[in-house]
Amino acid sequence: MERGCVMDTSEPGSAAEEEEEKATEPRPRTRSNPEGAEDRALSAQASVGNRSEGEGEAASADDSPQGTAAPDGTAWPGPAPPAEVQVKTPRVNCPEKVIICLDLAEEMALPKLESFNGSKTNALNISQKMIEMFVRTKHKIDKCHEFALVVVNNDATWLSGFTSDPREVCSCLYDLETVVCKSFNLEGLFNLIQQKIELPVTENVQTIPPPYVVRTILVFGRPGCQPQFSMSEHMKKMLQCPYFFFDVVYIHNGVEEKDDETSWKEMYAFFSSLDTKGTNYKYEVSLTGPAVELHNCMAKLLAHPLQRPFQTHAAYSLLEEDEPPEIEATV
Repeated sequence: MERGCVMDTSEPGSAAEEEEEKATEPRPRTRSNPEGAEDRALSAQASVGNRSEGEGEAASADDSPQGTAAPDGTAWPGPAPPAEVQVKTPRVNCPEKVIICLDLAEEMALPKLESFNGSKTNALNISQKMIEMFVRTKHKIDKCHEFALVVVNNDATWLSGFTSDPREVCSCLYDLETVVCKSFNLEGLFNLIQQKIELPVTENVQTIPPPYVVRTILVFGRPGCQPQFSMSEHMKKMLQCPYFFFDVVYIHNGVEEKDDETSWKEMYAFFSSLDTKGTNYKYEVSLTGPAVELHNCMAKLLAHPLQRPFQTHAAYSLLEEDEPPEIEATV
């Protein structure tokens, strides 16, 4: 019997009153609702529909991104993580302006990923296919979404402007060549994005939905490449804006290149340090694994950034007791 549906008709001091004081068995815990919806405190209801202050591990000081170091021991400058996360925005499905940044470093052309038929393929080929699937699927979800394509080598180049037509983006996606890249100009990438967008402003962040949000998805494939980066006021303002998101799909050598194992982890930690709000999604995929893992990561990015939970809360099975399913493409 659901709690709240029982009327108390017993006399004071009766056995029924003692039974009522006993905790009823809560409903099964689920990954999407670890605490059980019926056991949540009433005070939490005030934050329904918002990303509440201190929600999840992202708000913990112990889990805040720490400073990282480059493989040569020098520090990589990054924004200082906040003591706590305070992000409260309406969970609305407003239009997205999605900027897809595709890395064209030579590592993306190495045939190391295992394709569906068991043959070896490269990360660039898989990335092009998963980006096309992402754009077409997002367009079916909401035809107001707009997409832009940026290619990244030693510098960043704006290849396709914002458009709601997936065909325009996909026409620029193929026939791209990789190059030898000695550096990663992350600062130049942010400067380019800043020139092309205008971040929305609302009178009340907590209650008024924005006209749109801006999301950058970086598909990056360089292990241990020290970025050219220095935090400017414009970049800081962009990263702290509640309507700007910077998601990363990081493709690395994994255990195959043991000399680089530490460096790719440091690079991944650097990307994590950019997430000052705790609202970005970051995935790492090893080149030694199956190509379908890249497709699954891109599928998880289909969720609207204002409606998805913190990444530490995201779960993709119904119950905690469920066995993890076999890896399969979900796009």
